[in-house]
Amino acid sequence: MNSIIRMWNQNRKKIIIIVLIVAFCFLVLQILNNIAKENIRKQNMENKINNENISDKKLPTTSIITGEKVNKQTTENNVKIIEEFSNMCNEGKIQEAYNLLTPNCKQALFETVEDFKNNYYDIIFKETRTIKIENYKNSVTTNTYAVTFYEDIISTGNVGQANNYKDYITVEKDTNKLNINSLITSKNIEKENTKSGIEVKALRQEIYIDYEIYKFEFQNNTQNTVLLDTLKNSKSIYILDRNSIKYGSFATEVASSLFELPMYTTKSFSIKFNKRYNPVDETKKIVFSDIILNYEQYKEQNTNERENIEIKL
Repeated sequence: MNSIIRMWNQNRKKIIIIVLIVAFCFLVLQILNNIAKENIRKQNMENKINNENISDKKLPTTSIITGEKVNKQTTENNVKIIEEFSNMCNEGKIQEAYNLLTPNCKQALFETVEDFKNNYYDIIFKETRTIKIENYKNSVTTNTYAVTFYEDIISTGNVGQANNYKDYITVEKDTNKLNINSLITSKNIEKENTKSGIEVKALRQEIYIDYEIYKFEFQNNTQNTVLLDTLKNSKSIYILDRNSIKYGSFATEVASSLFELPMYTTKSFSIKFNKRYNPVDETKKIVFSDIILNYEQYKEQNTNERENIEIKL
């Protein structure tokens, strides 16, 4: 104890100076630390604001066609899943990318992962792609985006020889999955009408960006061969929207023999219609206006009674 007191008495000034220096350094460090924390907080805040502003500018919240706006949260979710799909394709994760497709898209276009690989992946993702996403059109149940897949010039080295691909990709709100290859939506409809022994059923509807496709079942309950259409007029089979605007068919793309329906026969096939996607002008009616009830007589005399069958959707 005496030695400690002696040491204190002999080195009092030095000890006090050392303690003051240590306390001063500690105080300075605390001040500098607080200043640094405040600067970091301000910088993070500024970065957050800047990132939000940049994100708002980049997010495709506004339709390039209608000017309609989609809320930020929905847009962020949709962009995320489209980017995830593209990234999986770039990484060669074909099964994982396929799993992001809706059941309806698989049924309409790619029944197997092999179909998806051969008819979509191998066409677009021969090389790495970057993407640009633009809001195209929106409905109550879907958001459709124009997605451009750009060739990655850095990885390919093809400067001035860009091989880009554009698709319309739709996000279904209820499944949070994708319809690709310009498919907007598809569904079973099960609508029908019967006249003069001819029964026409609309079984399925597929809406694409540039056209609509309907799958039909035709049943002839008469004792004559029936001709479903003479194929002389592109608007003899047509659809009507809610404003009664008529859209003709591409029935000539179907084999003409399929339109011949022998007595007591049933056939099924699909017909494409020339109606571009518009979420506010839904199809309300399908019309077959040139059905020949006795095809054999028609071939002999080039005249026969015609039937008009309408299916309301």
